[in-house]
Amino acid sequence: MKKIINAIVYNTDTAEKIASVRHKTNDHSSWFQEELYATENGRWFIAGEGGSHSHYATDEGEGNMNGGSDLLPVTIPETMSWLEKHRKYDVLEEHFAAYLQTT
Repeated sequence: MKKIINAIVYNTDTAEKIASVRHKTNDHSSWFQEELYATENGRWFIAGEGGSHSHYATDEGEGNMNGGSDLLPVTIPETMSWLEKHRKYDVLEEHFAAYLQTT
């Protein structure tokens, strides 16, 4: 998937996939899959797709919803929050150790 946002090219073919999550199976209308990527320039983004009742759904009009896909750039705090939410603690420690606090 490739998308240009604010004159920056985000491309899953050229970025490094860091982590992925899947919610439910494809036969469930709320399924979705997301992959976290890092670019060689230090930018982060999430590429995802999902069913007709997921946050990737597209409105086709007249109440008809279809599955869809999107690519969204994320900040470092958003990336860290995504990793925490999906319990990717090893990835969080590997890439963001400098931001983590210990008790």
